[in-house]
Amino acid sequence: MTTLAVRHTVQDFATWKAGFDGHDGARRDHGSTGYRVLHEGNNVLALIDFPDTASAQAFRSDPALREVMQKAGVVGAPDISTWTEDSEERY
Repeated sequence: MTTLAVRHTVQDFATWKAGFDGHDGARRDHGSTGYRVLHEGNNVLALIDFPDTASAQAFRSDPALREVMQKAGVVGAPDISTWTEDSEERY
């Protein structure tokens, strides 16, 4: 599994979350298998899971992503990185 980690600051978390939720179809179209959103105030970390790196990169380079981020109130350039899962354990 590959996780796209997207970190950014937003103008208003509730507005951003509505935009994020509205973009769910695009995530699924690119093969996303799920996500986690963490935030502290208006600082957001979205962890979006994909079955492989190619799917994650295709989503990341989709021009619609930048447009959705702008409309949702992302401030500045997001920090986006791709991570490959090594192991997972839940307690």
